[in-house]
Amino acid sequence: MKRKYFLAILIINFLAIILLTGCGNGIVTPPVDNEVVYRALVIGVGDYVGSVNDLPGPDHNADRMHQILSQCRFSLAGIEFSIINELKNLGATKKAILEGIASTFSGAENDDISYFYFAGHGYRWSGTSYLCPADFTSVSLLSSLISVDELESALSAIPGTKVVILDTCRSGGFIGKSKKGLTSFNDEVISVFFQSQSKGLLATNQYKVLTSCHDYQMCYGTQPVVDEPPLGVFTKALCEGCGYNYNYLADTNEDTKVSLQEAYIYVKNWVQYCFGDLQDVQVYPDDSSYPIVEY
Repeated sequence: MKRKYFLAILIINFLAIILLTGCGNGIVTPPVDNEVVYRALVIGVGDYVGSVNDLPGPDHNADRMHQILSQCRFSLAGIEFSIINELKNLGATKKAILEGIASTFSGAENDDISYFYFAGHGYRWSGTSYLCPADFTSVSLLSSLISVDELESALSAIPGTKVVILDTCRSGGFIGKSKKGLTSFNDEVISVFFQSQSKGLLATNQYKVLTSCHDYQMCYGTQPVVDEPPLGVFTKALCEGCGYNYNYLADTNEDTKVSLQEAYIYVKNWVQYCFGDLQDVQVYPDDSSYPIVEY
C-alpha cells in the first residue's frame, strides 16, 4: 500500500514538472513579446573651433530635448528610452558624431525606434545640405562637414524607424524641401521611382523628420531671460508642445500622444507667429499620425 502511494506521488510530481516546463502533448509556454527599444543621440554645437562661428543656443537646446525625451513613456507598457546619449560643443566633432550614431544605435532591430537630434550651424552648397560639426574648417570646408548623403548613409544602416529633428539653417534640404524644388512628400506616392529620386535624402518610409526651415532659410533664436537660457525658436516651440513643464500643448486630440503632424502644426504656427515667413518649419512625411512623443 505504501509503495502504491509512493508511486502515485511520483507520477503526480512528474506530470507537474511536464506542465510547468511546457513539455509534452504540445503544451508550450507563451513567448514574451520583444519590447521595442528606444534610443536617442542628442547633439548641440554652440562652441565651435575658434570663436567666430559660436552660437548661444544649441547646447541649451540639447539639454531641453534630452529632458523631453527622458519624460517619454511609450505604449501601455510605459517604455522609456534605454539610451539618450549627448554630444555637445567641442565634443561634437565630425568623427564623434558619425561614431556616436554607430555606437548609440548599435544592436537596433527592425521594430526599434532611433532618435537623432542636431542643433547647430547648417550649410548648403551646390544643391547639397550639410551639418556643421564643431571642428569644421574653411580650409577643407566641404570634407569637414557632414553632408546629407553621409548622414543618410549612417542612419539608413540602422534597422527600424528613425525620428530625425534638425534645428539648423537650411535644414529643409535634408528632406528635399526647397523654394523651387520638391515641396511635399506623401506616403501614398512612395514608389520605386520615388525611392530612387530620394536616395541621399532623409525622405523614405523609414524616416519621420522635422526640420526648422526650408533649404534656403536661416533659423532664429530667443533672447535669454530670467531663468531661461537662449534657445532656438524651433526647439523651444517643439519642447513646449511636447512636454516642457509637463504641458503637452501639441497633443490637440488629448490621446496622450504627440504625433508628427501635431508637433509640426504646433511648431510651425509658433514659429510663424514669431518670425512670419522668415522661418518656415518643414516635415516629412505630411499628415503623419506617427507618435514621436507619448506620456
